[in-house]
Amino acid sequence: MKTEAAEKTVAVLESKGLYAAAVMTPHGVYATSLPRPTRGDAIAAVHGESLPETNDSTAQEVLRLVFQVFDGKPVDLSHLKFDFSDLSDKQRRVLEATLQIPRGSTRTYGEVAAEAGLRGAARFVGNVMASNRFAPLVPCHRVISANGLGGYGLGLSVKASLLKREGAL
Repeated sequence: MKTEAAEKTVAVLESKGLYAAAVMTPHGVYATSLPRPTRGDAIAAVHGESLPETNDSTAQEVLRLVFQVFDGKPVDLSHLKFDFSDLSDKQRRVLEATLQIPRGSTRTYGEVAAEAGLRGAARFVGNVMASNRFAPLVPCHRVISANGLGGYGLGLSVKASLLKREGAL
């Protein structure tokens, strides 16, 4: 089952001068952005430029959770539904394993691979983290290299900052 573009909407929320965006489908959260300096940057981060905008209460709650994770606050995501419809089973398993990493903790790429039932697939986990469209709700910032922080799309300083706010560094 693949989610069609016609089913997607985008929502934006501003907090403290930063903007986060979320793409929603009838199946749940399809993508989120880390907070960005402009509304346009946030929408572009989730490829939502051509999508209709929504102020739906569920989307706004998702965005409030994005800001809470970004601020290092504890959040309960158990009630959220994620739209993994166009991901492979292996990608979904990696993201679900990543969702289980508690705030203030980290796991190595290899540990996440093992937890996802993909022993020896640390590089695959790294690729899934690099394309994680659910950040920071699926906390790819908590997945690190066995030798250090590893990588992060927005730069290692952002990853380190997120981990510090959560008390993991």
